[in-house]
Amino acid sequence: MNVHCSAYEYFAKGVEGRTSCLTFFGRSFSGEETIRRIGAMAEFLAEMGVTKGDVVAINLPNVPECIFTIYAVNKIGAIAFVTHPLLPAKALKEEAKKVGAKCLVCPLNIKEDMGLPLIFCDCVSFLPPLKRFFAPKSRSLPVIGVRYPYQKLSDKEINAEGMAEDVAFYLPSGGTTGEPKIIRVTNEAINRNAEATLSLAKRDLSDTNVLLALPFFHGFGLSSSLHGAVSGGSRGVIFPFFDAKRIAKSVKKGKVDIILGVPNMYRKLMEQSEFCQGIKNMKLAFSGGDTLPESLKKKYDVLAEKAGSESRLYQGYGLAETVSVCIANSFGEDKAGAIGRPVNAEVRILDKSGEDVAQGEQGEIAVKTPCMMKGYFGQEDCSENYLRTGDIGFIDDEGFVHFSGRKKRIIVIGGMNVYPLEIERAAMELDFVSEAAAVEYRENDKPLIALFISDKSEFSEDKKRQTVLDHLATRVIRYALPTKVIFLSALPRTPIGKVDVDALSRGL
Repeated sequence: MNVHCSAYEYFAKGVEGRTSCLTFFGRSFSGEETIRRIGAMAEFLAEMGVTKGDVVAINLPNVPECIFTIYAVNKIGAIAFVTHPLLPAKALKEEAKKVGAKCLVCPLNIKEDMGLPLIFCDCVSFLPPLKRFFAPKSRSLPVIGVRYPYQKLSDKEINAEGMAEDVAFYLPSGGTTGEPKIIRVTNEAINRNAEATLSLAKRDLSDTNVLLALPFFHGFGLSSSLHGAVSGGSRGVIFPFFDAKRIAKSVKKGKVDIILGVPNMYRKLMEQSEFCQGIKNMKLAFSGGDTLPESLKKKYDVLAEKAGSESRLYQGYGLAETVSVCIANSFGEDKAGAIGRPVNAEVRILDKSGEDVAQGEQGEIAVKTPCMMKGYFGQEDCSENYLRTGDIGFIDDEGFVHFSGRKKRIIVIGGMNVYPLEIERAAMELDFVSEAAAVEYRENDKPLIALFISDKSEFSEDKKRQTVLDHLATRVIRYALPTKVIFLSALPRTPIGKVDVDALSRGL
């Protein structure tokens, strides 16, 4: 398809004329209805004063309203700032203020004054009647705001305002150093990434059903699963959050046969007997967001082969800065232990001075791709041809790229990036905290977070620990909360004076 257009135009072209392009717990949306609902939301936003270049914050789980809003914002040439639905209200308010959001689309559980107009979604109105009847209901708006236009269906022909080179999305990232940042993504970049994703499928997607459980604030969920697979012909099966039991049943019934997920999703699915019984129905399975253990890939592949399935579990690699996937394995080009070959990208391995290392030698992975971000929010446009990722790896003699580790400080939990610096900064907002360092540790191979704190207070450790955890609960995402808080008189230092996080890790 044409990538030199807005994301809305790319998506609308892909779903046009289809009898079903999205489903939500049995409620099906045709291509025509999807386009008309996007149009209705676009009209609603325009009536609220949203125009080209404005920012609309979207804080929703994976529900139809989230999809319609994303493309409605894009249709009028505004910028969609997609955030994590579990973000605490205080942090959400600060993020929305930082980007200058004109309004916020959110669920009914937001009860605080966010300092900007709110559009409330009940997240159940698009369920089939019986499921909607038993769903939790809210009788009134918690604060001043307006309701999502559920009853509207647009018949108006509103031309898409966005151009290929315009910034279309703000997405969260850890940068290439582990510093929490927001990236600016253009229409063309996300369209090109969708094309790159489709090139990995190596099959017609018109008879397939792709799982939409990865959150849409995540490039893998937004660009590859929704924008790529659904635009490319697959029916999107929407799940608000990952639910291993329900998804396993859907796989067994043949209602889901393509999954783009993170390793922990596959680990939990393969603990479900119904998924193992239904794996014969699977057609494509890709893993990203974290390192895929070879044992997990082997377990999936062996089970699929025995069941007579054409599916194999393919590992890939990507960054928010490249929207999503830029290196991946695929059918006929699959190597255990490797993250794959470049996808619509060029890859180099560099030494500390920025020179290429010899083939097979370790160095920093650098990528060049037309899917590259425009730049970080608040900073100048990206001008470098190759993005230094902050990740270490090498290229073997067959051209496969291998990931060896991270140079940047990022902890990956459930495929989601957790930024130690963000936790440390939040902890140091407390008066009694002199210094803080968050590090990863593991129990039963599960990644957890320990927070070391240097303080000079006279409070009891129990009181300090509870104060820290209560404060962090209002500042960081739930899965980034430490499971251990350890108090020291001083944090250890490296020879050059930095906090020695390796020493702290070894002490756990």
